Amino acid sequence: MTVPVRSIPRRFWCVAAMTLALPGAVAWAQDFPARPITLVVPYPPGSATDILARLLAPKLSESTKQNVLVENRGGASTNLGTECVARATPDGYTVLIQAPNIATNDFAFKNLRWKRDDFAPVSLLVRWSNVLLAGPSAPVREFKQLAAASKANPAAYNYGSPGVGSLSHLAIEILKQRGHMTIEHVSFTGPGPMMTSLLGGHIQYGATNPANFMSHIREGKHKLTPLAVLGSQREPALPDVPTLAELGIAGLESYGWLGVLVPARTPASVVARLNAEFLKALKAPDVQERLKASYLEPLGGTPEEFGRFIESEHKKWGDAARAAGIQPE
Repeated sequence: MTVPVRSIPRRFWCVAAMTLALPGAVAWAQDFPARPITLVVPYPPGSATDILARLLAPKLSESTKQNVLVENRGGASTNLGTECVARATPDGYTVLIQAPNIATNDFAFKNLRWKRDDFAPVSLLVRWSNVLLAGPSAPVREFKQLAAASKANPAAYNYGSPGVGSLSHLAIEILKQRGHMTIEHVSFTGPGPMMTSLLGGHIQYGATNPANFMSHIREGKHKLTPLAVLGSQREPALPDVPTLAELGIAGLESYGWLGVLVPARTPASVVARLNAEFLKALKAPDVQERLKASYLEPLGGTPEEFGRFIESEHKKWGDAARAAGIQPE
């Protein structure tokens, strides 16, 4: 029987996470898992990261016969939750479900208290297309019109992203640096708060994935208009929305993704077990159906493949950010 998923009271969360690695970690690996596992989501509830974690947690619980806890620790563009996992005991019981920030935050922020080497990759999980979206208060509702109007009157236009260093943020900033538009950035602590502000008319445009806005488009209660897909292919749920390449902007695509990481020095056998468990959960038919309904494309892979992917993303977006003149904040 599946063990129910619950959240840990915040006051207890970092007690274990700040514990130093113990010499017996290798011995623990033989019986892993022998106690509850915590999936740390560095975003608020309702984000794609949160949805995926809560979708997979019951499957992991059922397979491992251990309770799997989901802890939302959002803030500072995922840096709070990421740092806490970086300092956790490397035993496999504190797991990070992370977005591309693991590959991009070090050139978006000057004084990070974690680094990529603090983590061991487990598996890539899913990816999605990011979309530039016009909200109810948007003055213009077509991409080329926005590009022209924003350059003519820069102070009149703004857009929101899930946070500094998110791929949505970097993609739009690169568009700005290349001269395609001039628009002010408003940073949020995740896609949920950004969408609330967009729907409320407090910002004009937003860059996020379809899981965060398609329900609003279907309901028709809010005036939302997708302007451009930031990936290389059209989004199946938005077949009439062009890609940047189709709009004449080559060499820039932004796919969001989620993967699993654990603290560095976690025993290889524990990493392998976690990889197997996550891939098993990802392949469950009901999970596949939910992912499709959430506009998430399942991927998977080995720890080594995910490690190489993170480094390739870091180079790609680091090179693009430097070429566009984006400086750490």
